[in-house]
Amino acid sequence: MFKSVYIYGLGMMGASLAKAIKNSKSSIRVYGTDLNKKSLSYAKKNNIIDDYDTNKFSHLSNSDLIIICVPMLSYKQCVNVIKKYRKSSSLITDIGSTKKSSCDIFKKNKALGNYFCGSHPLTGKEKSSAKNYDSKIFNDQFVLLCKEKSTLPSTELKIKRFWKTLGCKTINVSSSNHDQILSMTSHLPHLISFILVDLISRNKLVGNIDHFTGGGFRDLARLAKSDVDMWANIIATNKNNILSSIDKFSKSLEKFKEKIATEDFDSISKHMKRFKHKKSKKNA
Repeated sequence: MFKSVYIYGLGMMGASLAKAIKNSKSSIRVYGTDLNKKSLSYAKKNNIIDDYDTNKFSHLSNSDLIIICVPMLSYKQCVNVIKKYRKSSSLITDIGSTKKSSCDIFKKNKALGNYFCGSHPLTGKEKSSAKNYDSKIFNDQFVLLCKEKSTLPSTELKIKRFWKTLGCKTINVSSSNHDQILSMTSHLPHLISFILVDLISRNKLVGNIDHFTGGGFRDLARLAKSDVDMWANIIATNKNNILSSIDKFSKSLEKFKEKIATEDFDSISKHMKRFKHKKSKKNA
């Protein structure tokens, strides 16, 4: 297995992953880098990483596995550094929320393509920065793996084993299917949360929002507390799928609107029961 892992980007997710590796009872050495020097100092002081790079990237050059944990629009710059400093045998994965754009970058870098297999752990928190790390967020969570034609079988196998050492379950999916599915299951719900919270907060009748909301709304509104810059990156790298999901959602919402306007409540009830039945069958 890997003797050393390099975390490229020590925000909340990168720091959480680094600490999860440190807590995995393995002898893996964990190194990292970040543009924020305070994050680097905090991570080393709190035993999240063993040491860090700034400009020379000596630790990156000696690491067996490099995990990209930067915003989606920073991938190209990150990959250029990796291409320059990595040792020829090191493997590469990432934790990005969109996959087609990142996989395409590695397709164009033939020297790296054999050694890359994309990853997306389906976990996270609405808070950002290394200080909000949580090493337990990976426990028993799914990680979506996106290999490409250029990915060596040994690369995929080793990265799959790595995630399993952290208590994760892996599922293989193409990068295109990943982005299409996640636009509906993750990206659209976050956008709805942002829009709904904004809509309610601008309503003068509401006043203190906590006085008029229960647990259901708070669960949905929690998504609106997510890092705005991160979500701008996600939207930018999955634009077409998100637009398609918005269109589908808008059409469904318009149908509901028409049924409410025409007082077709029986139809609404049947539709809701049908959805509830489908969900219960999947959970059985």
